[in-house]
Amino acid sequence: MALETIAASVLGAVGSKLVFYPLDTIRTLQQTSTNFSYFLPIRSYFRGLGASLSLSAPAFTVYMVAYRETKRELAPYLGEAALANYIVSGAVSQLTSSFIWTPMEVLKARMQIHQGPKISTLNLASSIYRMDGIKGFFRGYWMGVAVFLPHSVVWWTTYEYSKELLSKEDQPLKTIDYGIASASASSSAALASNFLDVIKTRQQVAVSEEIARIRPDDRQGVFKVARNLIKEVGFFRAFFKGLHIRLLHSLPSSALAMMIVESINPDRLRGTAPAKFTNDELLPPPALEEIEA
Repeated sequence: MALETIAASVLGAVGSKLVFYPLDTIRTLQQTSTNFSYFLPIRSYFRGLGASLSLSAPAFTVYMVAYRETKRELAPYLGEAALANYIVSGAVSQLTSSFIWTPMEVLKARMQIHQGPKISTLNLASSIYRMDGIKGFFRGYWMGVAVFLPHSVVWWTTYEYSKELLSKEDQPLKTIDYGIASASASSSAALASNFLDVIKTRQQVAVSEEIARIRPDDRQGVFKVARNLIKEVGFFRAFFKGLHIRLLHSLPSSALAMMIVESINPDRLRGTAPAKFTNDELLPPPALEEIEA
């Protein structure tokens, strides 16, 4: 596990959150239909920032380390630049990091839609624990997995493929190239997962007082949440609800995060040159003689 990857991941997560967090707040408000305005009191844009910063850095670090380490371990068997490697590594990274992402998203979203007297993250966490125990912090976990497992697979496949398209022989990728590749990946992944992401966000905040006032039956389960969403905006619009704000947030924030990560610690396997994107058949592990040599 490279310390450079950990350091780069922390800086990437914190940097992108600090710069683009207000857009994330607007996205949550629009997805949950608790506020459609882009103009809020300044402090409202940053509700939940403390919870987001404290948990997104370790979550993003686990996510990046799991992806890179899995990709490195699978390289002798699947190939460094094989589609199967990107898919498996992306899936592993999401499954391992979801145990941190979900509590962060629950706390963040609850803070973002809060409309009563000012409440601290610690007080909100205590309230969630009193009401539902530990499971309250994992509300929407399986829906999150259903959303972000395919999201991660699409994201990493598009990102790696985009890097190959932008690469030039014997020349390292520039920082802006990582940003372009990340923006391409975020666009593809957001389009593929937006409908489920809206449902996931609504399920995570369904037990809050703010949602209880407007959609009390959301707490009945994910299928009720989906039916209410479609009833509210129609079947077609449900797939694109809040997508423009999500893209305004995810494109620059993910681009900045990956530009920081890749500039500090580029994703290259030790002792190998950048490989081209392929769909090669599975490769056998290296022979013992080759390892000893």
